[in-house]
Amino acid sequence: MFQPKSLCIKFFMTSLTLSVLTSAYAENSINCTKAQLPDEQAICRSVELQKLDVKMTTLFEVSGHLMAMGSRGAMQDRQYVWLKNRHMCKANVACLKQSYSDRIDELNQGLEEIYSRGPF
Repeated sequence: MFQPKSLCIKFFMTSLTLSVLTSAYAENSINCTKAQLPDEQAICRSVELQKLDVKMTTLFEVSGHLMAMGSRGAMQDRQYVWLKNRHMCKANVACLKQSYSDRIDELNQGLEEIYSRGPF
């Protein structure tokens, strides 16, 4: 039996996965030539943190495009709160990794909610 919703979700997930996997060519959200805050400098010194930053940024952008107009403000507010919390990590790499992991999980959960409302 043909299930268009399932096919669309699989196509989108494949596209998103390819986007994240090719993120080596994407830029992180921090301009490392202008990084001044300790968390920004730590991210710029770590390839692993830069990859997490690109992944989080990609998920945030994809979520913003799929989210209903009225929900985008709340999503941007949560991103702002997350960014303030990330700054509190300063140069603590373990803290920064956990911060990114938590935000990536939150964004993935938001995408799962969007997918469950399909079809697209």
